[in-house]
Amino acid sequence: MQRDDKIDLTRRLIAHVDNDTTDYADDMLRVPFSVFNDPELADREREVVRRFPHIVAHLDELKNTGDFVTTELIGTPLLVVRQSDGSVRAFSNVCRHRGAKVEFAESGCKRIFSCPYHNWAYGRDGALRGMPHAEGFDGLDRSQYGLVEFPCEVRHGLVWVVPTVGAELDIAKTLGQKHDAEVTDTGIGSSFQVRKETWKLDMNWKIAVDGVQDSYHLCQLHTKTVCNFLEGNITALDVVDRSWRIVVARKSITEVRDADPDSFDVRDYSLANYTIYPGTMLVTEPNHFEIWTIVPDVEDPNVSYCTIRLLAPSEPTTAREQRILDKNWELLMETLHAEDWFVTKTITDNVAHGQVDELVYGRNELPGQVFHKMITRDAAAIAAERRTAAAGSAP
Repeated sequence: MQRDDKIDLTRRLIAHVDNDTTDYADDMLRVPFSVFNDPELADREREVVRRFPHIVAHLDELKNTGDFVTTELIGTPLLVVRQSDGSVRAFSNVCRHRGAKVEFAESGCKRIFSCPYHNWAYGRDGALRGMPHAEGFDGLDRSQYGLVEFPCEVRHGLVWVVPTVGAELDIAKTLGQKHDAEVTDTGIGSSFQVRKETWKLDMNWKIAVDGVQDSYHLCQLHTKTVCNFLEGNITALDVVDRSWRIVVARKSITEVRDADPDSFDVRDYSLANYTIYPGTMLVTEPNHFEIWTIVPDVEDPNVSYCTIRLLAPSEPTTAREQRILDKNWELLMETLHAEDWFVTKTITDNVAHGQVDELVYGRNELPGQVFHKMITRDAAAIAAERRTAAAGSAP
C-alpha cells in the first residue's frame, strides 16, 4: 500500500472509532423481500453471475504439468488443466461427440482425457486427439471439435474463470490499479493453501454475500467471538467499478494513533475485504488470507454454494504455526455455523411466510447497498436484453 493511502486509511478508521461513525450511504435502501426467492429473478441473476469471474482453484492444486481439477460453476461443468508452458486453461467438461462428461475424477494428473462413453480423447490443451473407428466420421474437422474453452486467468496465485465463452477477463482491471497493487503487496500470490471446503447452503446466494459485506452485525451477533477482535459498524469503503475494498478496524488500531506512519503496516490493525462482483471476496488478515466464492444454485433460488479457502503467507513449518492456522479456521467455522449461517438461514425461511414486504438497508450498510444496486441493475439489463431478443424473433 502506498504511504499516502496508508496514512489516509489509518486516519479514516481511527476517526470512525473516535466518533462511532462509518462510511455512510446517502440514504436508506428499501429492497423487496421477494428478491430472495423469486424464481424468474433468480434465473436472470444466474445469467448475470455467469458473465463474471470466479475462483475455481489455487495454484497449489495445479502444481505440475497435467494436473487438473473438475468443478461446476452455476451448473457449468469445468475441467481446469495445468499446461506444459505453466499456464492454466479451463474447458467445458463435456465431450464434443455425444455430450457425456469427459473427466469424472475431482483431481489428478493426466496427459490425455478420454470420455468413457466412446473413448474420444482430448489433450491437455483441449484438442481432439483421437476417436475409435474414425472412419465413421470422415469429413469431420477435428480442429473444430476440441473441448469448449472458457476465459481463464491466473492472478494472485488463484485461477479465475468466467463460465461464458468469449467473455472479457482481466482481474487487474477488475480490481483497479490501486487495489490490485495492494493485493499483490500482501504476498497472496505466493501463499500456501492450508485447506478448502465447500458448503451447500439453504439460503439465497445474495443472503450469503450480504453476510460478508456487513460490519454492522459484528458486535451485535458475534458478541463472544469476532467482536473481541474487530470494531463493529465501522467500515472504510472504496469502490472501483464492479469491485470494492471494505476495511474494518481491529480493536488495536488506536495504538498507532500517534505512531510514525513508516513504523507500522495498517494491515496489522485492520481486516480488508476485496470484493470482486458478484460473489468473490479476498479477505486479508495479519497472518492469513480467506478466499470466498459464493454462487447461486442452478435451479433453486433458496440454495447456494459457498467455497472458502484458508491461505497462509507460506507453508507452516512448525507445530505452532499449524496450531495458529487451525485456531483461525476453528474461529471462522464457529462464527459461520453457530452464528452467521444459523441466523441468516431464517431469512430464507421467513421470506415466504413472514408477511414482510420489504427490507431496509441502513445508511451504515453501504457495502450491502452497493451490492444490491448492482445486481438489481444487471438483472434488469438481462430482462431488457431478453425482451429485445423476443421482439426481434417475433413473426
